[in-house]
Amino acid sequence: MAAMLAELRRPPPPPRMPAVSLPLRVKTSPSLRRLVPSRVVLKLARRRGAAKWKQSVEDREKALAGMETIIAGTPRAGELEELARAHLIEEVVDHALFWQPWRTLSIDAQSKARLLEAIGQDRGLLLSLCHTGLYLRATATGVVPLGSVPYSVVGRSFYEKPTPDYPGRHLALFRKRIRTWLVLSDGSFPMLKALLEQGEIVELYFDRPGGRETRFLGKTATLADGTARLAIETDALVLPMRARRVGHGGRLDVGAPLDPRDFAGIDELHTKLAALHEAWILESPESMRDPRSFGWGKWATADSWIRPKSAGRPA
Repeated sequence: MAAMLAELRRPPPPPRMPAVSLPLRVKTSPSLRRLVPSRVVLKLARRRGAAKWKQSVEDREKALAGMETIIAGTPRAGELEELARAHLIEEVVDHALFWQPWRTLSIDAQSKARLLEAIGQDRGLLLSLCHTGLYLRATATGVVPLGSVPYSVVGRSFYEKPTPDYPGRHLALFRKRIRTWLVLSDGSFPMLKALLEQGEIVELYFDRPGGRETRFLGKTATLADGTARLAIETDALVLPMRARRVGHGGRLDVGAPLDPRDFAGIDELHTKLAALHEAWILESPESMRDPRSFGWGKWATADSWIRPKSAGRPA
């Protein structure tokens, strides 16, 4: 275990920012963006998002389709156009603020107490998140500043050489900013199980495709059940979390811990997590990333999120 931990804690050095055209380099330069107040960036991004909704048929239709995929079948389905517009604006804001300096997420007294108490227990801890709000910053600027470094699961594409374009610059900067230890997703279950049995902290996303049929966001979804399985098999606590934007900053919300000892098995714990995350998502569905962009592809629709096993591993 000591050798395994040492290997995981020797990540490759972050890549250099790839060379791009001058206009794109200025737009994606962290040093230059540091000179612009984030509140100004936020204001301008909101204007650009509103203009895209009004002027671009393609962007408007994409936002409508993405939001329908999220809220169809839920109590907020009737708000489609309003939420789709907010979703498009939020997407523009998210991209704009990504290049600004990342500030530590604020955390209220109850959330901080829950997190510190869970970290302080002599057992493994699973942090359960979804692709909502400032999810990229949740652990780096929310958990790590409190003194604990989780393990995050990443795909092989995370280590690919950044391409000389906007996505490549985005990946390079994210790799520079990440503060967690990394575990490759391929065959990661035994590794994560061993880490949790040693009392480590592991971060997992609940809304990824998998094999467990689940009622989620008003529709049937085949979700990954790794969080519940690992918790039951290792006796690790589960801590639901979300990182949401508040103005040009953000806040980390931590739900009440779920103890696997209080559940009859994997299915019951998984169902409970689905309900908790769904409630959070429906508070501000516009802040959720379009599921078709993080592994679901065409399999996420307004009727269901069912990704067949024959489709292979999600990207």
